[in-house]
Amino acid sequence: MLCTSHCACCQKHAVHAHSLQQRALDEINMYRKLLRMEPLTSMYKLYTDDAKAQPAPFLGSITRSAAIETMPPEVLDRIIQYVDVESIVSLCHAVPYYKYISAAMFEFGKQFPNEWYRSLWPDVDFDESAVIDFPIQQLRAAKAYLRIVVKYGGTVSIHSSMNLPKYIGALPDVLSVYPGDSRSCSVWAKFLCELADANKRIRTCVLTRFYYTGKAPFTKSSDHSDKDWTQAAKQLTRLRIRSLIVRYNLPDKVQEALPFISGLSYLEVDDPTDLHENNGLSRCLNLTEISFVRAPRSDWVGCILRRIKGSRIQKVWCNRPYQDSEVLEPISSEFLRHGWHMKGRAADNKWCFAYRQC
Repeated sequence: MLCTSHCACCQKHAVHAHSLQQRALDEINMYRKLLRMEPLTSMYKLYTDDAKAQPAPFLGSITRSAAIETMPPEVLDRIIQYVDVESIVSLCHAVPYYKYISAAMFEFGKQFPNEWYRSLWPDVDFDESAVIDFPIQQLRAAKAYLRIVVKYGGTVSIHSSMNLPKYIGALPDVLSVYPGDSRSCSVWAKFLCELADANKRIRTCVLTRFYYTGKAPFTKSSDHSDKDWTQAAKQLTRLRIRSLIVRYNLPDKVQEALPFISGLSYLEVDDPTDLHENNGLSRCLNLTEISFVRAPRSDWVGCILRRIKGSRIQKVWCNRPYQDSEVLEPISSEFLRHGWHMKGRAADNKWCFAYRQC
């Protein structure tokens, strides 16, 4: 039976499309106001000759080379967020408004050797070697540049280190953290405790269950028991963490702590069997997305849905298998049978299944 424009389904989609269009129009008009341009009454106006020909009424004569400098700071700050590492220095030299960014970047690069960081813009990812001996005299350069990175939407990532008190003053308020070369859960717990004491907020926290010392072959016997995770789990509940990514198995103590982690909206685990049937996800007030690293099987759908039952999760991400055509149809059919529809594929080869109209 064909769907008509009068059915509830089409009407619902039409309302949703109109809502998205209105939001886009509101944002366009916000920037037009900053540019001292007349607001648009509809999206159609964007495609008319009048809208294209309408000049921005800036005061004074403006040449093409100077046009960008006349834009309001709010617009310039938005532009810089879309500039990649290959273009950032050239743009800073061309536009005086951005000069302070390249100056801070130069000072940071002068103070720190290249091998200490894996990326410089738009994110700064410190290598594990960088946190072994963080020179105190270089804190000022690091503090100035890292705050610029965060201001423009970048992420500062650090690895666990016993020397955190030496450089924590240079770090921005929002960070991403990784275990690094931690030898034990106690070292990791101390690291998290110092971050919590400094009121740092965590964008992404990566946990790995096995800590390899490098002195013996890597085996499961090198794993720490859940008893060893007690303090680490306690410190996780003292932090505000947006995304929690667990490599290998999810420790029981961490699983018990999930409802008490403030701001947790995204959880990534190895596979659904890592989660207990009564896992507390229903008590995670902000958790709306969950992701599974292993490629899915059709018999996982029921397992996943049982474990997220009663929670606020609206999106389930699964890694795309090698031969996805053979697996996709039965998995998507099973999800759809329970009210979940396939939302599309992400750039990192993941499937996303969304519940209703999220």
